[in-house]
Amino acid sequence: MEFDKLQYNSGYQADENVVKSHYPGELPDRIIENAGLVPFRLIFGELPGDTTYSDVGSGISELLGVAPADFSEKVFDGMIEKIVPLSEDYPADMSEVHLRFRSRELESYNAEIQVRLAGNERKWIRYSSLPFIDEETGKTTGASGILYDITGSKLYSEKIKEKEEEYDILKADLLRNISHEIRTPLNAIVGFSALLGEHIDIPERRKEYLEIITRNSDHLLEVIDDIMEISKIDAKMVKVRKDRVNLNSVLLKVRDQFSNEASGKGVLLSFEPDCNTRNLDVYTDWNKLIEVLRNLVDNALKFTSEGRVEFGYSVKEGKIEFYVSDTGAGIPFDQQGKIFGRFFQVNSTTSRSYGGTGMGLPITKAYVELLGGEIWFHSNPGEGSVFQFTIPYNKADDNGILSRMLI
Repeated sequence: MEFDKLQYNSGYQADENVVKSHYPGELPDRIIENAGLVPFRLIFGELPGDTTYSDVGSGISELLGVAPADFSEKVFDGMIEKIVPLSEDYPADMSEVHLRFRSRELESYNAEIQVRLAGNERKWIRYSSLPFIDEETGKTTGASGILYDITGSKLYSEKIKEKEEEYDILKADLLRNISHEIRTPLNAIVGFSALLGEHIDIPERRKEYLEIITRNSDHLLEVIDDIMEISKIDAKMVKVRKDRVNLNSVLLKVRDQFSNEASGKGVLLSFEPDCNTRNLDVYTDWNKLIEVLRNLVDNALKFTSEGRVEFGYSVKEGKIEFYVSDTGAGIPFDQQGKIFGRFFQVNSTTSRSYGGTGMGLPITKAYVELLGGEIWFHSNPGEGSVFQFTIPYNKADDNGILSRMLI
């Protein structure tokens, strides 16, 4: 059987027989409404602004909270807060749209409209319409079109835009931070290397310059290592290599690394192991665990000018919970939700008092999650911060696992 003709109001004609629709005259509208759209028809009056909605789909009740019989141009205009035409040729005023339909200046109209409903609920809707032209008179007597809800997609697009703007800001911060963190040690290395080349005969001065060069070279390597590591994390190339690790040895190693820095600042640095498990061996990745602790203790000392920095661990419900607390500057409340973000710094101005690229905490968080744990913190501005993280308590045994001696 072949369908020769689609008749708008009656149905399909096949050969000599007409198969009528179950919904004569309503089929197109039912198809439109079945797709979640609301069809409408407008009749233009004699005067501009004298417009009547003659036929509105039942979905208008769900879309705008108005019964089809109560929907009018006045009601619709009262809801509209913002009209965003989808072409530069389209006006942002519905009365102007109707006037241009009448004058045949517009062949179609598409816009995104923000409306305010009862209860101050806001929605974005898509408005699409075409002029209806009377074939006998050639005049535009009205318009027909559809309305549909685009709130979800609009909000999603806005979130994407916000993320893109945030990414652009972070990218700018990264370039500024990287420039600062690389240029500063490079300037020191070049400058003091030049001074050494001036045949300085004072041994103490030469030793001082060599120490400055070495220190800045190490810092430059750390910056490059952080950039490489964050790239490997993004590419999922970082592997976990577990071994037998003595936790007290890890904490002693971290304390010894930062003891001179703490003493130089007049800050008390101490660690507190779990009093019930003073010689605890676990099965985990030594390199990543000690890097997490180093990053957190380094941050704590960086932002603490007086008082103390304390770190330790305890065993809780099949997990080992570590903590690093300080009496430092703390983190402003409005920035606490961002500190694990890439390249974010609490003080990100070029003249900041603290160094760093803003990659330490993102790397720390990634390592903790790779080890099967989680990380969180509490902070009060001006009072200090406490960072805590967990790893699974996988107790090591003596069954062929080599203990890693750290001190």
